[in-house]
Amino acid sequence: MRGGFLIFLLLIPASVALGHDVYLFYQNYLLTEPFSIDLVREQFKFSALGFIWTTYEVNSYKQAVETLDPQTWAWIDYFLTFKAFFVGLGFAGFFIVLFGVLALFGVGPFASEGGIVYGSDKKTGGHVKGQTMKYNRK
Repeated sequence: MRGGFLIFLLLIPASVALGHDVYLFYQNYLLTEPFSIDLVREQFKFSALGFIWTTYEVNSYKQAVETLDPQTWAWIDYFLTFKAFFVGLGFAGFFIVLFGVLALFGVGPFASEGGIVYGSDKKTGGHVKGQTMKYNRK
């Protein structure tokens, strides 16, 4: 259950970006034209990070352009061309792989997970060494 909730939380940024893109598609095209697969193929576009920034927070964009030197701004501007949905998926994918590797090796937040493993080891009689077997029958 905990893993599913973590994946849900990690996919929220990608879901928000996709919802934003679907909303823009609906506002721009579906209010005036009937829905068709061809319309989606031709007109549906994923929003870039720069588009979202310049559309919804113009003042901070202008301030960043003015305060940063041109070399730094060119580097940032390159990342603003990335599509927000794919950045969200990349964010989620990175952390899912990272947590998967940590869980595989049992380190980090997964170090204390696991429990007593009962096996059929002949040396210990099928129970963990140092523990006595408890019987519930009377």
